[in-house]
Amino acid sequence: MDFIAIDFETANSLRSSVCSVGIVQVKNGKIYKEIHSLINPLSEFHYYNTKIHGITEYMVHGAPTFEEFWPDMKNLIKDQVVVAHNASFDMGVLQESLRQFHEPSPNFEYGCSYRIAKKVWPQLYNHKLSTVANYLGISLRHHDALEDARAAAIITIEAMQKTKTNTVQQLAKLHNVKINPSIQTKKQPSSQRNGKADLTIEYLKPESTELNSKHPFYGAQIVFTGRMLAMTRSKAAQLAVNCGAVCKGTVDHQTNYLVVGDNDLAKYLQGIKSSKMQKVEGMIQQGLPIEIVGEQDFLRLVRYPL
Repeated sequence: MDFIAIDFETANSLRSSVCSVGIVQVKNGKIYKEIHSLINPLSEFHYYNTKIHGITEYMVHGAPTFEEFWPDMKNLIKDQVVVAHNASFDMGVLQESLRQFHEPSPNFEYGCSYRIAKKVWPQLYNHKLSTVANYLGISLRHHDALEDARAAAIITIEAMQKTKTNTVQQLAKLHNVKINPSIQTKKQPSSQRNGKADLTIEYLKPESTELNSKHPFYGAQIVFTGRMLAMTRSKAAQLAVNCGAVCKGTVDHQTNYLVVGDNDLAKYLQGIKSSKMQKVEGMIQQGLPIEIVGEQDFLRLVRYPL
């Protein structure tokens, strides 16, 4: 029962803007060491991010940059199994952060405590970190990097105890959850925008016949609202369809996700809501399992599948 749990918080929508990191080392099924550090992202802090985690630019003055902090973190995760809740996000953050100073990734494997929790406690209405932590009686100050890393570690320990497994690999194999190899830090071409009008998205087909049936978007019905900054809505819809989703233009009782563009997400947090947002909020209040997903979280999921 040896592994490392990690969590990152970011200053803005850039995956390389780490402003806090939490690391929990587990040995023999018990928490052995905890490390927390604020990180100077050398980047601006966005209101939305600060609203979530409470970290401001003033607070990171004097904190190490990620490049300065990395040697200590590298020594901990090298040749280990690393766990994070929604690991695709944290691995994307690590990948982009290392790319900034041309540092290759060390060898390690990683798994996702979110995916593990979905298998071990399928009766929960969702498997967000706060939901699973509350179910297991884990104290959690959500979006504190160390608290989130600790919660991911305890969830994984509890899952191994419940299933009588001794390693994360055994646990993953038992429930057919993927354990991934080290991330790649080779530079990828950036997305390019175009000015073409969105195409009709309801008739898009997957670009590949090989779909991951375990992806959270597989079989989901997705509706977009607001202008996306990273790409056109039709391009975003194609990425979702490639994950097995069905994209539609209107919200109804079969909708699973409402994806909100970054500009409109900021307005939403200020109380300015589109008709689609208002409709979805009403449906959520009725108990329908619809999730509102921001543009960056959407891109994280489609680019780094769970």
